[in-house]
Amino acid sequence: MARNQSYRLVHQHIGKEYLLSFVVAFFFFFFIFFINQILLVAQKILLKNVDLPSVLKLILLSIPQFLLYTFPFSALTASSMVIGDLSGSNEILAIRSSGISIRHVWLPIVAIAIFFSLLTLFTADVALPWSMRQYKTLYSKLMQELPTIELESNASNTIGKKVLVNGAVDGSQVYDLILFDTSGTENTQVLSSPQATISLVDLQNFIYRLDLQSPVILDTKAQDAHSWSLSKAASALFYLDFSGQIAALATASPSQLSLSELQTNIEKYRDNYRLEYVRYEDSLKDLKMEMAGYSLGLDKGELPVNAISVINETRKNIEKETSDIPINFYYQYYRAELNKKYALSAACWMLVFLTFSLSFFKVKHGRLIGFGLSMLIAVLYWYLLFFAQLKVFSFSINPAFLIWAPNFFFLIIGVFLLGKARRT
Repeated sequence: MARNQSYRLVHQHIGKEYLLSFVVAFFFFFFIFFINQILLVAQKILLKNVDLPSVLKLILLSIPQFLLYTFPFSALTASSMVIGDLSGSNEILAIRSSGISIRHVWLPIVAIAIFFSLLTLFTADVALPWSMRQYKTLYSKLMQELPTIELESNASNTIGKKVLVNGAVDGSQVYDLILFDTSGTENTQVLSSPQATISLVDLQNFIYRLDLQSPVILDTKAQDAHSWSLSKAASALFYLDFSGQIAALATASPSQLSLSELQTNIEKYRDNYRLEYVRYEDSLKDLKMEMAGYSLGLDKGELPVNAISVINETRKNIEKETSDIPINFYYQYYRAELNKKYALSAACWMLVFLTFSLSFFKVKHGRLIGFGLSMLIAVLYWYLLFFAQLKVFSFSINPAFLIWAPNFFFLIIGVFLLGKARRT
C-alpha cells in the first residue's frame, strides 16, 4: 500500500511539472506560429476596411492550422525541460535511491503525451476542417460586402498574370495607369491610359471593369524582340478577373480535409492510378515483345541492315520505361496528407523518448539545456518532414514510408540513447 502511494506521489509530481512546462512551451510555439500565420493571412486576404470583429474571427479560424505542429513540439519541449530539471536538481537520483523504478518517472510523461496525440488527431480530423469551412464562408461573405476594389495612389497590384501600376486615385477614378499583361505564352501586352474608371460588374465572380480613356497598347513578341505593334484608341474596356484568386483562398486544400474526406479522395485517385499503371505495364510489355521479336530475328538472320540501331533504341526505351514508373500526383498528395495527420499526432509521444536518456545524468542548468535541446530537435524534425513531403512526388512508393520516417528516425535514436545511458 505504501509502495502504491509512493508511485502515486511520483506520478502526480512529475505529471504536474510536465503540464506546467507544456503550458509554457505551448505558448512559446503558439506565439511563433501565430505571428507567422497572421502575416500569411494578412498577405493573402488583403481585406481592407473590414470590421475588426470579422478580422479577429478570420484569425481565430486559422489557429487550428498551426496547432498540428504546436502540440508535438510543446510535448517534446515540456518533457525535455522536466527531465532536465529533475536530473539537475537530483530529484531523479532521490527517486531511484528510494527504490522506485525510473520507469515511473517516464510513465506520466508518456501517458500525457498520448493524450496530446489524441488531441492533435482531433484537431487534424475535426477542428481544422470545420474551421476552414467557416473561414471560407466568412471570407466569401466579406468579399460580397466589398462593392469595389481598393486601390492606393502610386502603387502596384498583381492580379493573376497581370500587373497594375497606377498614379493618383480619387474614388473610382484612377490616373496614369499602366497594365502589364503576361498571360500570353508568346505575346506580351503593355497598356497605358492617362485616366480610367474602375467598377464592379459581376459580384458573384468578382470581375471588375476598367473604362480606359485614350489607351495605348504595346504588343511585343517573346520570340522576336524587333517585332512589335502599337495601337491607340479613344476609349477601351478591360476586365480584371479576381475569381481565380478568391477560389484559391477559399477552397480547402488536402491538408485541411478530414480523415474521411481524404480517404474518399484517395479511393478516387487510386482508381485513376490503377488505370495509368495498367497502361504503363501494357506499354512495357509491348516493348519487351518487340525486343523478343528482334532477338528471334537475330537468331534466324532475318533482321534488316539497321537492326543493331533499332535494337539499341528499343533497349533504351525499355530501360527508360522501367525507370519511369507512373506517379499520380494527387494520389500521392492525398495519401501523404493523410499520413501526415497521423504522424504529427504520434510525434507527441514518439519524440519524448529522446529526452528520457537525460534521466541518467546530472545536467547543470537542466531546464535550460532541455529547452535548447528540444528546439534543435523540433527544427530538425520540421525540416525532415518538409523534405519528406517534397520527395513523395519523386518516388512511386507509398508516401507513408517518407512521412513517417522522421518519427521513427527520432524514436530509434531515443531508444538507442536510452539503452546506452542505462548501461553507463
